[in-house]
Amino acid sequence: MKERLGPVRSSSYRLASRISNILGAGFPVETLEAFASCSVILISIPEHCMAGAIQELAEAELGWKAKTVLLCDSTCDSGVLRRLGEAGAATGSITPVDGPDGRLYVAEGDRKAIAQARILVGGPGVRVVAMDHGRKSLYLAGVNFATGLALPLLAASVETLRATGVEQNDAVVIAERLFQRTLRAYLKGGRRAWEGELVVKNQQAIRRQVQSLFEVSPHLAAYFYQNAMQAAKLFRQDPSWLKELAEEAYPKAQGR
Repeated sequence: MKERLGPVRSSSYRLASRISNILGAGFPVETLEAFASCSVILISIPEHCMAGAIQELAEAELGWKAKTVLLCDSTCDSGVLRRLGEAGAATGSITPVDGPDGRLYVAEGDRKAIAQARILVGGPGVRVVAMDHGRKSLYLAGVNFATGLALPLLAASVETLRATGVEQNDAVVIAERLFQRTLRAYLKGGRRAWEGELVVKNQQAIRRQVQSLFEVSPHLAAYFYQNAMQAAKLFRQDPSWLKELAEEAYPKAQGR
């Protein structure tokens, strides 16, 4: 892709030159007119700068009907490019999925824009997954479930194991194996792979676990219970037994 990169523009010519040098491709320009011959324009800027940049582009006479505009690794979706779309451009976004090989991307937008995204990053073993138009925020919520919201679960597991007297490294190894097993089970069986005391509504086991957690950390106990409640609801189970359990287990754990 680097050999195909043309003009690079930023808030200043100096910064554009620096970006070009970092990329090892393209050449800095001062005006938007340099993009007149480009069939694909890539935008990679902070979200707070997006509106101004789009307005500036929309006011430039660049023959938008022959162009594709792609947001790169942005939290915004192609909806912010509406003015360029109204001018005739195909609009979309492309986002890399973090991983060890860097060979997976997610794209959204017009069909032409997604096709251009596939060409842009195409190569052996590279996969571009298309999502529905305007669903970027929903996609990022899915990413959050697997990252920002999953990490506290991993931390809670490790900290609880540590509270049993297990060494830190051993606790991490145990938690890692359990998380990997859960992932493999889900890949194989989906929601049907859900197992454990919550599934069979083993009140005695859950009661003991909540009480033990309270002795170590009320925060971990509350986190455990809240996650159990939400898991039951997500998997369409009646959570009333957990509510009854909490009414009994929490006062006992607190010595009341």
